[in-house]
Amino acid sequence: MNWQAVSAISGALAAIAVVLSVVYLALQVRRNTQAMYSQAHHLTTIALADTAATIASSNELSRIYRLGLASPDQLSEDEFFRFAAIGTSQFRTFENLFFQHRSGLVTEDFWSAHRENILWFYHTPGMQIWWQDKRLAYSKSFREFLETSNVTDVVSPGTRRI
Repeated sequence: MNWQAVSAISGALAAIAVVLSVVYLALQVRRNTQAMYSQAHHLTTIALADTAATIASSNELSRIYRLGLASPDQLSEDEFFRFAAIGTSQFRTFENLFFQHRSGLVTEDFWSAHRENILWFYHTPGMQIWWQDKRLAYSKSFREFLETSNVTDVVSPGTRRI
C-alpha cells in the first residue's frame, strides 16, 4: 500500500468523523432546546400557580383580591396595598412570560392561552388603578404590549368573573 492510498483513506475517515460529530452536536442542541422550552413552560406554570395558591390561601386575601379587581374603591388603604402586592407578583410573572414568548422559549399555543388572561387582568378596574402607580417598574416593551391593547382584545370580557 502506498502513502497516497493511506492518506486518502485517512482523509475519508476524518471526513466521516466530522460528519458524525456535526450530527451528534445537532442532536444535542435539539435536546437542549427542548429542555429549555420545557423548563420555561414549567417555571411559568409554577409561578402562576403559586400566585393563585397565595390568593386562595385565605378567605380574607381572596376577598381583597376579588374586590380589588372589580371595585378597588371598596378597599381600605391597607387592603389596597395587599392587592397591589399580589398584582406586582402576578404581573412580574406575566412580564416574564411575555419575555419568554418574545425570546421564542414558549410555544405560541402556551402564549396565546395566557395572553388572554394577561389582558383580562390588565383591563380590570383595579389593575388599571394599580398600573398607573407601577407601570414604570416594567419593561418598555411589556408596557407597550399592555397599553396598546384594548378590552375588545379579550374574549367575552364582560362575562368573565376571573
